[in-house]
Amino acid sequence: MKAQDLLTRIMMESEREDREFSRLEFNVRDRGVVMNYEYADATGTGDIHRPRHVKDPEVLDLETFDELKPLLYEKNIPFKERRDDFL
Repeated sequence: MKAQDLLTRIMMESEREDREFSRLEFNVRDRGVVMNYEYADATGTGDIHRPRHVKDPEVLDLETFDELKPLLYEKNIPFKERRDDFL
C-alpha cells in the first residue's frame, strides 16, 4: 500500500508544469533507501534571484523500494539505482 501511495505522489510530481521532472534517483543503503527527485536543468529561464525549490528527498525502507520498482517499470518512470560503498 505504501508503494502505491508513493507512486501516486511521483506521478503528480511528474505532471507538474512549473518544473520538468526527469527521473528518480535511489541511493540504497544498509538500512534503507533515499529517493531523490531529479529535474531537467532550466538554464536561461526564470528569476536567478529566486531559485526553484525542488521536492525534498524521501526515505523508504527496503521492502517498500522492492514493491515500488516494478510499478515504476510499469509506468515507464525513469530512475537510477545507486549502491555506492563508502569507506
